[in-house]
Amino acid sequence: MCTALEYFHYKDRQARWGFGNPLDEYAVEVLDRARWVLRGTTLPETGGQDRASALWAIQNHAEAADAPLITAALRVVDGDVVDDGAVSAAGQCLYACDVPEDRELVAQLGAMALNEDRPMRVRVACARALASAESDQAAEVAVRLTGLPELELQLAGALVLTAHLDTHRPLLERLVATWPPNTPQADDIRDALEGVEDDA
Repeated sequence: MCTALEYFHYKDRQARWGFGNPLDEYAVEVLDRARWVLRGTTLPETGGQDRASALWAIQNHAEAADAPLITAALRVVDGDVVDDGAVSAAGQCLYACDVPEDRELVAQLGAMALNEDRPMRVRVACARALASAESDQAAEVAVRLTGLPELELQLAGALVLTAHLDTHRPLLERLVATWPPNTPQADDIRDALEGVEDDA
């Protein structure tokens, strides 16, 4: 089953080249099975690969109702193969949520992004996933991220705050001024600041 879930994900990734996913007609069944895997108990001998396969399958299809399953997966991962799929699915899930988004999912991503014991790669991925959230809860996490010394975490937090320019514009302006001119992704923040000013 997990091999089939991974194959669906592989075909989903190929769809970005404009050919579509030839397995789309089976999407409902595939996603049902992926959620079934996530609701069950992971098999110890798989090292988390079974859960990872399910998370990758729903990566581009996660819905608001999937938030509890994704949150549960995030709570049990510890730098293993589940991390990337869980975080990617979380971002899509938040995108599908109405505002305010699922509080538990936002809190879990925030806790992981702020946890200094986590690998930086995972922390940055969790922080970037929060960019799909526009709630005040996400903004509170983002403010804390912008106060950290790591530039990648600052950038991710700043991106969340572009949805809150009415309350956090001064913070973003101060932050952008401290970044080197060629900072990757900083232009997105600058464009957001300038775009609102141009519209005014």
